[in-house]
Amino acid sequence: MAVLIASTTSDSGKSTLTSVLAREFGAYPFKAQNMSLNSYPTKDGGEIAFIQAFQAMAAGREPERGMNAVLLKPSGDARVEVVVYGTPLGTFSYGEYYEKVVPKVKESLRLSGEMVVEGAGGIEPNFIERDLATVEILRRGVPAVLVLNIDPGGAFTSAYGAYLSLPPSLRGNLKGFVINKLRGDPKFVESGAKWLEERTGMRYLGYIPYLDEAIMPEDSLNATDFGDGEAEVAVVAYPYMSNFNEFWALRKSEVSVSFVRNPKRLRKADLVILPGAKNTLKALKWLKERNFQDYLKGKRVFAVCGGYQILTKKLKDEAGLEFGSLTEVEGLRLIDQEVSYGKEKTLALSRAVFGGTKVEGYEIRRGNLKGRDFYMEIVERNGRRVSVPDGYYDGNVFATSLHGSLFSDGGRKAFRELTGVEVKAKGLEQEVRELVDRLLNTVRKTVHLEEMRRLWEEGSS
Repeated sequence: MAVLIASTTSDSGKSTLTSVLAREFGAYPFKAQNMSLNSYPTKDGGEIAFIQAFQAMAAGREPERGMNAVLLKPSGDARVEVVVYGTPLGTFSYGEYYEKVVPKVKESLRLSGEMVVEGAGGIEPNFIERDLATVEILRRGVPAVLVLNIDPGGAFTSAYGAYLSLPPSLRGNLKGFVINKLRGDPKFVESGAKWLEERTGMRYLGYIPYLDEAIMPEDSLNATDFGDGEAEVAVVAYPYMSNFNEFWALRKSEVSVSFVRNPKRLRKADLVILPGAKNTLKALKWLKERNFQDYLKGKRVFAVCGGYQILTKKLKDEAGLEFGSLTEVEGLRLIDQEVSYGKEKTLALSRAVFGGTKVEGYEIRRGNLKGRDFYMEIVERNGRRVSVPDGYYDGNVFATSLHGSLFSDGGRKAFRELTGVEVKAKGLEQEVRELVDRLLNTVRKTVHLEEMRRLWEEGSS
């Protein structure tokens, strides 16, 4: 059983509908290729796109390597880190990736079991032969439903263009479409829906209204300000910002969160957050060029992973995998520690302790820290005991290598004690399930889920 949730554009809502269907059917989420700087580790030390882990949690499943065949993480200079079924292969030019990796992935691609498959953010005529996420799945005989974002306009014509872009032999696999982000009376889309049905044979399967609440953001294009509390939190949105969706937890606190690119906006901030970074060198250079270091002095700062590394006194790439070359640079020197980047990448669900407080989170990094004044100790990775010094605190700067700590009891306690901000979020898995349940309750009223289930049950996998 399988159904493909595809679209004609990015940010159409296909990830939302995939999450909802995975929850409703208890299905195995899958995406053949995803490009994202938000990722998540599996229990066996693999790495997949965060949204596939999100969908797994929604379905009540453990995130697995098999849920994401290829994860592409742009690293700058027209190069990309390639992760295949959870295993990082290194950085490639895009040409090298399509020439060397894609053919092998096509050969190994297997669809089995009860799956809800997420497609790519569009169907492009110049990309048909290289499209792993949509076209390759259609070639496997999986029925597809298009999610059309009507908010910016062009939903029906873009769907017709996508239909015509496909080879005639595949067009029949497009079985239906769902309108997303509909404002106002649904009767106003009926004529457009009929127009598209008559020209393509696809069925109109309902709509999803425009919602103030959505799933956790997938990339920096979705990094929007939120909250209306008195305390102001500024997240510095430097290039190659990664895993910033962990700060979604701050939605359940009395703060206003802004993603800032101008250092002057830090003046009024009560707390500054330096998030993860896929390319710490480029993020560091960007910060220095704008003199962010001057505005950070005396500020209360929460730094995570790459943001933590940026604050150290020296960063050295010993393998050329983080910076793209063997490079040593000076950090912002707010922390008397150094970072070295090696070939091995830490991918782990981790636990740490400091002062008797246990903190849970996850690690995705090549950077190894050395120096003094470590504030915590990582004691477990993927269920195995370790002893790794980590973290820093000096009254203003609080730094850790653990992502996602705000979704753990100990992490929230530490954050409150060290920054003064109380976060009322629950555990990540519980937050995901409750969020998707709320979305599902809406979708049940406006989308023909019985027809979606029929397509899923009849679909080959």
